[in-house]
Amino acid sequence: MKHLFFLLLLLQLLQANAQDNMPTYRPLFHFSTDSNWINDPNGLVYHNGQYHLFCQYNPFGDKWGHMSWAHAVSNDLFHWQQQPLAIPEFTNPDGSTTMIFSGCAVADSLNTSGFGTAAQPPLVAMYTAHIEKGGKVQSQQQQLAYSTDDGKTWTRYAGNPVLDIKSTEFRDPKIFWYTPGKQWILVLAKPDEYKVRFYSSPDLKQWTYLSDFGGIGDISEVWECPDITEVPVEGTAEKRWLLTLSAGHEVKGYRAMQYFTGVFNGKQFIADQAPYPLYVDFGKDYYAGITWNNIPAADGRVIMLGWANDWRYANDIPTKGFRGQYATPRVLQLRKKDNGQYRLLQWPVAELDKQVKQSHTLPGFTVTSGEHPLYESVIPALDISFDVTLPYATSAGIALQQDSAHTTIISYNNATGNLEIDRSNAGLHNFSTLYTGLDTLHAPGLEKASFRIVFDVCMLEVFVNNGEYVLTDLVFPLQPQTGVVAFANKGTAAFSNIVVKEINKTVHER
Repeated sequence: MKHLFFLLLLLQLLQANAQDNMPTYRPLFHFSTDSNWINDPNGLVYHNGQYHLFCQYNPFGDKWGHMSWAHAVSNDLFHWQQQPLAIPEFTNPDGSTTMIFSGCAVADSLNTSGFGTAAQPPLVAMYTAHIEKGGKVQSQQQQLAYSTDDGKTWTRYAGNPVLDIKSTEFRDPKIFWYTPGKQWILVLAKPDEYKVRFYSSPDLKQWTYLSDFGGIGDISEVWECPDITEVPVEGTAEKRWLLTLSAGHEVKGYRAMQYFTGVFNGKQFIADQAPYPLYVDFGKDYYAGITWNNIPAADGRVIMLGWANDWRYANDIPTKGFRGQYATPRVLQLRKKDNGQYRLLQWPVAELDKQVKQSHTLPGFTVTSGEHPLYESVIPALDISFDVTLPYATSAGIALQQDSAHTTIISYNNATGNLEIDRSNAGLHNFSTLYTGLDTLHAPGLEKASFRIVFDVCMLEVFVNNGEYVLTDLVFPLQPQTGVVAFANKGTAAFSNIVVKEINKTVHER
């Protein structure tokens, strides 16, 4: 019996040790909270020299629930300092519970709300108050909270709600200051009607209905998390309005963000003629992207941040100590095509280059029906750029290798005209039957293309032709990547302009 006891104890110790040695999959330079669950980014605002990030957060566990707003600040979009919980879930006098669903924050520099003073203008957050009682949704209404100490503490407005249409499907407000009309504009979703609704206000408290937009594009799933902003057109002084939203909640969860370009005249958004739907990201793991408010005019950038996950398996991804992360902050531009239509371009913010530990410029080479080592090193985080020309090869690309059996493959298939990410043999995949291996995007005519691949422990972002095509996928390697291999199938491909950047080991501040 004593021997059996010690044997069982040894097995428990071995199991505990094996569990401790399992990868945590925490990204090194992509944002994640110190613990627990996150989903949509909220309240992105630049204020007093800092980027503020709020997010959907469960203070009590690593799966969705008890939605509250977490808070972090950064000077450079990569070194984040997590702050105390900003706006927590609360219980109402009638016993119902209000969860703090997605929303936005603005710097009320003119103190239009009266929540601050001329000397100390407030930050004002609008969030969807999701009210439930006994497991039944009672209402989704819009409420305010404000801060006069740079977001350190928050006070819920005594006059809440500021907007309530007596609906259970009315959420995700985004506010911006419309200078021509000297007023605030609010856009938010009517999810089950495939619409977004516009309102105006002089003070963030009283809202007047303006218009609805919807019924075009992808209406196969609910619409949520809308965002609207003016975006510069590449190589010109022109700007165009960009309306984005997420569609695909829990069911499709794939190519879930779409966009429209057009004109906003102070009352309504009028979409350009285009072959909608147009998608923001063609990977499986990009959702709820919104842009920062109040970026200084001297900066001039439009910066978007998105949740890197898929609702179909988000509760089950095999991360340890946390669950949920955000993609690299991206600069947005529009490209005007020869036919007069506009297409979205996305590119990692320049601040990513400041996180580089070492940069290697490599000589070009050709590969004929085989492989060629591109870079060899234990690589938890890399930023790789290269051009590839493959007029005669069936397909070509690179593989991030752990060993001969475990790779993540990024390629262009010349025969089918498809960009592909194959994560079938990238690592763990049995945590969900909905986590599938092959991502494809039909993009004919890319026999010559530029690639930028950002890899960070479990995060993979692929930018093609200066961000005209973007794919974001999660991968869960069984061991660290040990090298990068270039390949060509059934023909010759030429690789050139190769730059490999190693990212610093950690840029989080916790």
